[in-house]
Amino acid sequence: MAVLLFVIGALRWAIVLVMLLFLLGPLALDYLGAKRGNAATDFMYSGRTYVRTLAAPTINSYVPAQYGGKDRADWVMLIGLFILFSFLGAIKVRLKRNLSRREVRKATEQWKDKMHVPAKSRIATDLEAKIDKLQKGKGVDHQELLKIFAETKRKLDALARDLSFLSVDVVGSTQMKESEEPAAIQHDFHAYRQLVERVFKQHNVLKATWTPDGVMACFNGIDDAVQAGKDIITELVSFNKSVKLMRTDFSVRCGVNSGRVYFDEDMPLEAMSERAIDVAGHMQKYAKPNTIAISKTIAEPLSNVAGFTPTDTVVDGYEVYSWNPAAR
Repeated sequence: MAVLLFVIGALRWAIVLVMLLFLLGPLALDYLGAKRGNAATDFMYSGRTYVRTLAAPTINSYVPAQYGGKDRADWVMLIGLFILFSFLGAIKVRLKRNLSRREVRKATEQWKDKMHVPAKSRIATDLEAKIDKLQKGKGVDHQELLKIFAETKRKLDALARDLSFLSVDVVGSTQMKESEEPAAIQHDFHAYRQLVERVFKQHNVLKATWTPDGVMACFNGIDDAVQAGKDIITELVSFNKSVKLMRTDFSVRCGVNSGRVYFDEDMPLEAMSERAIDVAGHMQKYAKPNTIAISKTIAEPLSNVAGFTPTDTVVDGYEVYSWNPAAR
């Protein structure tokens, strides 16, 4: 687009030169009664002659150019060039506006990535609405854009909270369902989900989102997240003995992490894209069955560290501690 703007600009300058040197210039000289013999005067007159010779036949074939018994093709050409000049100017303005809008859109996306604006949050929606309104104007006010960014940043800061996340997944859930009655499968996994949701409620879960057999939950504090994981693992003992119908016992892997995130009450947890959530999911993948994996930096400040032991595993750059009920 920048190249096109340059070409249009060059064409407009060329039109101005033709109008001044070969059309308006000679007309002005005629009006002033200037005589030939001067190099500049001769150049402009010869240019007009060339322009007339080149353009007059074409112009006369489409537009009446005979007025008062004289050939006014140069006047017609002057008007045509002026119209073309104005038309190119309008195109240039439109292109510059579109280019400016692209730059604003690019700057907005870069700013959103830098500030980790949640994609489907109210803040993101409000930001997009303000940017759209700004771009509907004749020109983009960059000071207004900076003002919008500043207002959005204040809203983000107001939403920032230290939260903890627990990721739980059933170990080998696909293999568990092989050669089992559909009714037993449905009963057991429904009962398992009820168990997990009851534990979450006991520990004041803020939000949770389920995959078919896994769940990510958000809690106010790290102790709540860890204790919820512990309770799920310990309650599965009685669940496997007296509730489930399938032959294979339920076992889970748990991963816990915490961090400062932007928390929007109206945005579902699965729509949140935060490193703290990703790390919790990665911890879960590296956990052994019926254990909780957590980073050393988060495990050490826990109010109850009983059962946590260091491991040789490193996840996302964090040394991992592991909890299992046998080590309590």
